[in-house]
Formats: sequence, C-alpha cells, structure tokens
Amino acid sequence: MNKNSIPTLTVATILGEETLGITLFRHSVKGRNSFEQPHKHDFYLVFFVEKGSGVHNVDFTQYQVEDHQVYFIRPGQVHNWSLEVDTAGFQLMLSSEIVTIFSNLSQFPFFDQSVPSCLSLTENEFGEFKTQLHEIELVLQHDDLLTKEIVLLRLHLLLKLLQKEYLKQFPEHESSTKPEKIIKSFTVLIDLHFNTESSVHFYADKLNITPNYLNILSQKYLKIPAGDVIKERTILEAKRLLTSTDLSIKEIAYQLGFNDNGYFSKVFKKYTGKSPGDFKESYNFYHPYP
Repeated sequence: MNKNSIPTLTVATILGEETLGITLFRHSVKGRNSFEQPHKHDFYLVFFVEKGSGVHNVDFTQYQVEDHQVYFIRPGQVHNWSLEVDTAGFQLMLSSEIVTIFSNLSQFPFFDQSVPSCLSLTENEFGEFKTQLHEIELVLQHDDLLTKEIVLLRLHLLLKLLQKEYLKQFPEHESSTKPEKIIKSFTVLIDLHFNTESSVHFYADKLNITPNYLNILSQKYLKIPAGDVIKERTILEAKRLLTSTDLSIKEIAYQLGFNDNGYFSKVFKKYTGKSPGDFKESYNFYHPYP
C-alpha cells in the first residue's frame, strides 16, 4: 500500500454526508472493520463502548477494548482499531468549533495532549451516560433554532459529567490552579509550533514567563524539563510519520525541522531506544496493514 501521508478523515468521509458540528450515531461492527489503517480525524471523537472487545491503538498506546469504556480522540491524533464483531456503542463526533465554544468556559482534560485516552466505567455509570446519549439522539432529529440550543446544553452537560468521571479516575489531570493552566497552555503551544520551534525561550515568551520558571513548572507537573517535552512531541510526530506514511527518514527529518539527518537519528534513538529505521520495521512487524 502506498502511503504518502497519514489519512485525515472527516465526518463526510465516514458517513458520506456533511453534518453541522455534532454527529451522533450508533456503532456496530459487522464483518471486517474498515478502520484498521492508522488515521487522523479533523474532529473530536468520543467513542462509547457499550459492549465488545478488540484492541484500540492511540498514538502508540494500545488499549484492550472492554465493555463500558469511553475513548477520547482529539484532532491530529493517530489511531486505529481492530474490533470484534460483537462491539457496539455510540460514536459522538464534534467539530473543533463546538469544542472551542465549551472550552472557553473550562478545559476538558480528556482532550489534552498526552493524557490517557480511555475511561473505564461501571455498568451503572455507563447506563447514565447512555440515557444522556438517548436524549441527545432524540433532539438531534429536529433542526429548529430552539432545538439546536437544547442540543448544545445537553451536550455540554454530557461532557461535564464525563469530565467529573475522568478526574475521579485521573485526578492528576485536574488543572484548576494557575501553574497547571500554564502547563496546559504550554502543551497546546507545542502542538501548534513543535515542527518549527524547539526553543524553550520561544514558548516561555509566548506564555509571558521566564524560561527558568517554565522549566521549574515542567519538572514539577510533567516530571521532565521543558526542552524534553518539546522534543518528545517532535518524536511522537516522527513515529506517526514513520509508521503511517512512505516518507523517507530524510524527508521526515526535514519536515520536522532537522536539517541534519544524522542528528535526527541520534535524537530519535535517545528518546525511543531505536533508530528510525529499526522503529519503523519493528512497528510494522507487529501492526501489518491489511
């Protein structure tokens, strides 16, 4: 299979039609799964697994799919799944515009960079979310202005209830204090600029703090220096490109801002323990394409 880039799927690609920012449909797997190839989305995905099994890979973390899970995928993340035929649930697709409206009120931790992508619920907890989804499903059938406002209110409630359960399971990702908000902003900026800016000074300047203070916060909250956080994001993108495209190592190095191919290989090996070529070969051995 020729792969010149990682495919980016839209809602229209998946459903065959455009929607207006909020799409909810029932998921079922019948026969061969059509999303085994690693891909990205241009939308946010919340995948509610009511029942089922299989594996779900999200940016090189593999999750075992089980009953009563919720998966969170943000735009740009590379993921793929291989689900068994009995897997069923709901897929909620949200445009960036919709999530931005809500995020201006408060951030959703499950859509942040480098956080766990899977939330495990009890049967009763999942049942409560299923009730919320049914209510949204009913009102989505109407397109008058008042109903659209009701959909937004119900959706925001659903996401806030998910946030409550997520922080109960992952309390370390609470960001209510100012230093933690700075770190959240730091990771967002890295996502925007990592392939052109690798200087801690650049990000500190954007955040209106000193490089030294940014390093102190990074060490405290992310457990590594700020420079390593930037490099790890670059290496994550390198992994994505190595395993999901046919670009050469030299092309990938150049795309990520490395003018010296040898230096790129040295940095990659430092953070992964393997050369780019060895990593590509080993990953493809375990994750063959259909």
